Amino acid sequence: MSRESDRIDARIDALRTDRLPATLVSSDGYHCEVWRCAGSVRRDGQRETRDFVIKVPRVPFTAAEVRVMRREHRRLRDALGDIVPETLYVIAHIDGVESVVALAPTISRWFDIANPANEAEARPLLERMPRARAALCRFIEVAEAWYQSEERVIDLYGLENLVLDRNRHLHYIDSFGVFFHADVLNALPDPDPGLAERIELSRRRLEYLRDLLV
Repeated sequence: MSRESDRIDARIDALRTDRLPATLVSSDGYHCEVWRCAGSVRRDGQRETRDFVIKVPRVPFTAAEVRVMRREHRRLRDALGDIVPETLYVIAHIDGVESVVALAPTISRWFDIANPANEAEARPLLERMPRARAALCRFIEVAEAWYQSEERVIDLYGLENLVLDRNRHLHYIDSFGVFFHADVLNALPDPDPGLAERIELSRRRLEYLRDLLV
């Protein structure tokens, strides 16, 4: 979904969204809307091109929650390298409520690799793309190791979380709540059925990705 020549609907004090041209590129995510800002600015006599996305969460986050979010995203990036784009978390007031926005490089999504509906196309693609295949192997290896050792589940609930870009590079592009914690769910006296569903679906999609490489 996209709208041309637009502005971010929410008022974000740290970004002056009333003066920031942006295009809505995704409103389907579980956690956030994604807006793309592209253009050029002049700095020290030189014109610089900028192209990034601003992720605006659907619900507010506290400063403590942002610290956890930032730490978990950093852990994911440390393990997976360039598969996970660098992301900047900015604490800001959104429509007057303290929360956070995430800024990240624009990834031109070309193919949603974790969507089982794309299986017929995904198999031959991976056979022709050894670099993407190796990156996917690494992703699966890290994800499974975390689950086995910590019951930590990488969020694959969103169909667009794991994608190939136009250069056929693999990227994990979620920023808000990149992990589910199955051990916490199991410890609750009254487990959240919605969370249980998201964990189960993420595990099934990891199995699907593993099967793609067979």
